[in-house]
Amino acid sequence: MSSNSGFNLNEVETVIVAVKYNGHFHWYKSDRDLWVLDLEKWHADFTHAGIKGHHESNAGERFGILVVNEETAEEFLRAMHQFEVNKDRLAKELAARFPDAESWWDVSDLFPIMLVDFDRKHVCAFYSEGTRMERYIPANWSSEFEDFLTKYPDQYLPTNEKYWVQNGLDLLRELNERGQQLEQQK
Repeated sequence: MSSNSGFNLNEVETVIVAVKYNGHFHWYKSDRDLWVLDLEKWHADFTHAGIKGHHESNAGERFGILVVNEETAEEFLRAMHQFEVNKDRLAKELAARFPDAESWWDVSDLFPIMLVDFDRKHVCAFYSEGTRMERYIPANWSSEFEDFLTKYPDQYLPTNEKYWVQNGLDLLRELNERGQQLEQQK
């Protein structure tokens, strides 16, 4: 996938996404493209870029929902239930892979790239490449590209939801430090 284009035409990328809905957090592991909240805006960018043959604004590709927002959230999350993953499962997998990981990159597939907060009508995304998820948001929503895993205050992402904080140890911080040490050794 090219990080320059931001468009992923041929490959499916599986990602973790955190969702806050009605005060509760949920975790999903699914195709990244399912989390492009406003497909109309996304498809318009393809058209403006002169890319032919990309999907038209077809809600059928995502459970009949073109725009995922506070009005369609319940229907969308019900359809996404098949992709919901228990945060304890993510924590166990991270704990199992953590000892051999030299940096965050070795376990990056276990961390969310996006937080969709239906309660605040806000999206925060943080990733190394791919579709600019924070760009394709519903009308009257806000978004940002920010490292929400380490920088968001408890009011937006409480510590008890951070499955990477285990027994008082922030495994993500430790992995980032390991990565920095590797870079310094080069």
